[in-house]
This record gives sequence, C-alpha cells and structure tokens, in this order.
Amino acid sequence: MSKTDLIQCLGIIANSGTRKFLDAYDQGSADVSLIGQFGVGFYSGFLVADKISVISKKNENEAFVWESQAGKEFTIRPATSEESEGLNRGSKLIL
Repeated sequence: MSKTDLIQCLGIIANSGTRKFLDAYDQGSADVSLIGQFGVGFYSGFLVADKISVISKKNENEAFVWESQAGKEFTIRPATSEESEGLNRGSKLIL
C-alpha cells in the first residue's frame, strides 16, 4: 500500500466499505459471499496486541510504517531500511 492507501484503508475506520456494501446489497448487486469487507479481521488484532505496525510498500514507491495503539490516533512514517528489508512490495504486520 502507498502512504495514501494506509491512511484511507487503515487510518479511517469508517472507510471499511460498510456503506458501499449496504448500498450495493440494497440494489441487489452485492456479493454476499465476500469476507473481510468490514475490517473486523484487521481490527481484531487489537484484542491480542497493544500495538499494531504495518510496514507496506507499493511497487516503486518507498515503504511506509503505519502504527496504532488502538486509539483514535495513528502515525505514518517512512520505513527504515531495516524495517523494509526484503520487502519489494506488499505488507508486513507486526502485532
């Protein structure tokens, strides 16, 4: 994910897709077999961890670290070379 993706997908809890899914469901075009569309899996990590860190890199972009301690706040910063070592693209989660 890019820095913008981290903010939109992880930093904004209300942006989990719930409204879009319910609108599509009302119109009969939602795929009800999808799982994870409400973000429950990711945020349940706070049930077992005090802090979640996501190190993510999107293609040619630099890697970023998203961190939160289950509050309303999160931080995003460039990843160090040690944190992003071996990460050409994709994400690592640390609980």
